[in-house]
Amino acid sequence: MISLHLFMGSLYSSCIIKIRKEQEKERKIKMKKTGLILLVIAMMLTFVGCNRTPKETPVPPIEAENPPQGEGTDTVVDPAPEGEITRVTLYFVNDEYVATGDERLEKVLPVEKEVTVGEKSVEAMILAELQQVPEDDALSTTLEGIKVLSVDTAEGVAYVNIAGERLSGGSLQETLVIHQIVYSLTGLEEIEAVQFLVDGSKRETLMGHILIEEPLKREDIRF
Repeated sequence: MISLHLFMGSLYSSCIIKIRKEQEKERKIKMKKTGLILLVIAMMLTFVGCNRTPKETPVPPIEAENPPQGEGTDTVVDPAPEGEITRVTLYFVNDEYVATGDERLEKVLPVEKEVTVGEKSVEAMILAELQQVPEDDALSTTLEGIKVLSVDTAEGVAYVNIAGERLSGGSLQETLVIHQIVYSLTGLEEIEAVQFLVDGSKRETLMGHILIEEPLKREDIRF
């Protein structure tokens, strides 16, 4: 009886061990299958991801900035409109007369020149040119140190307003200043005479020698 009982117990234990081994084997097989399935899935996902074309993001168009006026263009901008070119006759001091005092010589000599009349009047441009040293070495000017305040023309008379602060000299200096201005301005068709003003008012003389209270014509200064 005891032997039978032992035999049955040993048989039961053997069955249990066998069952457990089978279960362990099946569990390992399932784990291998699961791992294989996961590996296949991972490989498929990798393959799909590598072959997928990335979606391009549209780039907004870049608007060209308008260049500042005068930059980046071929257009040349004239900073100031051109004035009217006028030919005038300017009178400069004859240096030979000054050196010799020969009354047979002309005190002033004419020089033709083109001036641009724009913001300034032709009268103002003439006076400005008379204050410049002439190119001819035989000529000079007595207006270089004189300050002209203004010049206006009305009814054939040019009113030349000169600053008194720089107005000084002898009779020859005064004569030549008057000759240069009167001869040059009366060369214009619309001007017959010149009225000199000092600091905006009439004076007896410019430098104390020649009367200038009335407008002067060319024939008035032939001395």
